[in-house]
Amino acid sequence: MKATLYDALGILPTSSDEEVRAALRGLIRKYYAKTRDGQGNVEEALRFINHASRILSDTERRGQYDLEIARSVDDDDRPSARAIQDALLGDEHSEMEAITGPGDGAIADALDSQLPTDEPDVPVNHHPGLTERVASFTRSPLLTFGLCGLFGVFIAAAIVFVTPPDVVVVARAVLGWLTGALLICAAVYGIVHGLVHWRRQAGGTSSLVPETDLAILNWRRERSVFLGTNQPQEDASWIFQLRMAELERAKSGRTSEPRPWHRLAARMFDYAIWGLLLALALSQLRALGIVPADAAHGLAHPLVAPVLITLAWTPIEALLITAVGTTPGKWLFGIYLQFSISDAYARRDTRAQLARAMRRALRVWLQGVGAGFPLVAPFLIAFAFERLAENQETDWDFAEDCLVTHGPAGVVNTVTGVCGLASMVWLYGVAWQQPIAESVAWTRATIASALPTSASVQGTLSRASGQLDRFVPSLPSLTALPSLPSGPVLARPAAPASATEGARRELRGVAANGGGDDQFTAMMAARRARIDALKVEGPRMLRSGNPRRAAELCRAWVDLDLANAEGWRCLGRAQQALGQHQEALNAFRKAREHDPMDRSLDADVDGAQRAIVADFLNRYRR
Repeated sequence: MKATLYDALGILPTSSDEEVRAALRGLIRKYYAKTRDGQGNVEEALRFINHASRILSDTERRGQYDLEIARSVDDDDRPSARAIQDALLGDEHSEMEAITGPGDGAIADALDSQLPTDEPDVPVNHHPGLTERVASFTRSPLLTFGLCGLFGVFIAAAIVFVTPPDVVVVARAVLGWLTGALLICAAVYGIVHGLVHWRRQAGGTSSLVPETDLAILNWRRERSVFLGTNQPQEDASWIFQLRMAELERAKSGRTSEPRPWHRLAARMFDYAIWGLLLALALSQLRALGIVPADAAHGLAHPLVAPVLITLAWTPIEALLITAVGTTPGKWLFGIYLQFSISDAYARRDTRAQLARAMRRALRVWLQGVGAGFPLVAPFLIAFAFERLAENQETDWDFAEDCLVTHGPAGVVNTVTGVCGLASMVWLYGVAWQQPIAESVAWTRATIASALPTSASVQGTLSRASGQLDRFVPSLPSLTALPSLPSGPVLARPAAPASATEGARRELRGVAANGGGDDQFTAMMAARRARIDALKVEGPRMLRSGNPRRAAELCRAWVDLDLANAEGWRCLGRAQQALGQHQEALNAFRKAREHDPMDRSLDADVDGAQRAIVADFLNRYRR
């Protein structure tokens, strides 16, 4: 019994249109970018795809084909008129008749000719996507060197413009943040990979095995056709275009196998280079006074900028893919896109292609990178990576019927892409390391202020103990418990013993003597008075030219009030006046941690960093 198109594709006759399209796309990925094997199997596979897609991609044709299958089941053993003709005239007649012109309509059956509702100008006999030309501009050495040189010059100029004078100090901070980010991404990928692997183990595999290869060989060598269809009509010019397109793909080394890392690197390069262009435009608007400084600072924040960069890139990506089939990052890594690969009846005008490219870009922005939000994007990228490795294609490629092919990128393109990615990682690290540090400090300060302090916890316990004592006098008082050190619950840098030992002894004395809230309030009032006195004396000594005494007073100030940014600023300026520039830099950074909104601290930090660099140069110059 002859097989049906459903048997050849490995699907059921009741399969949905999505399942039919998935089977056709799997066959296209297998044979579309293969080179000639010497036996013509690749060409015959593409001819089979053309035949199957014309019948199964159209609802009306598919319904008619199902009816033909039902009629052919009973009289499958009876020879048809075509079989008798082939037996009488031989294989040469069949070969010549298989390649006929579009005017030979007398032998066409209902499935391989136009339906009554078809438009006369719609090409229904051949799949135009199978003969589409491969982009050839990558073969121009002049264009390759020109674009790679342009990328290199632009990135080098950005590095010179962004890199600060204290490059050693900044490099250490950037390296620390990058190491942490890589560790977090590795942990995220490990978690996602484990979940996907567990799901695969629990799900199992399908028992339906496609018979496509056997069907193609039978179609080639035995000249059999599938149940419910006659020998397909194929125009000689289309066969010539099919063979030329196949040779062109083989010459360019094109393959349709999935390469997730190439696609991820290409997308990151596109986002990074587009982000640099947007940063340049934002700096110009800020210089002209069109965008306020505070608004520019907010737009460049590492939690906001990725969302805006990825969103603004979606229409640019759609336009580039519609025009040339690739983007700068995809071009560097040898990646090209082709739409409507499994639908022979899809519209192929510019407006339809642009609409598909825009929908695909939006799906990538939402499903692939989580709208660019840094806290969500690593998880979605990891899931997309696993889906691509498992299904050989992404969800957005399947939804928009897009085929992604890869070709050899070349040495120049590869070096430009890899070095460009590394350079832009440095650029974004330099630009974002300070806002990230400020955000982390603000988060810590917010959490610390939201949590109850040990003094409030002790007061609550004391009041609760008094209430319990009235009901159960035999219970020991909770006020006898050792008191906790003053300050928020979150860990903070330990103060010297000389500065805090007296306060601890006072707290222990109050607890041992059974003192109540009045004694504790008096002790806190004395501590506050001491802080107020140091707040006046420290800056006064600094202004009078006695930095050593000012450093002692400001140190005592911050020991008593760790979260006071003014105390750390006073200490930093006193230490800088004494020539202790590294200690001053640490003090200024502490001040900025406790008051991230005070932009005047940036000048103090920059001054301390320049002093460190100057000391370093003077020491080694001598």
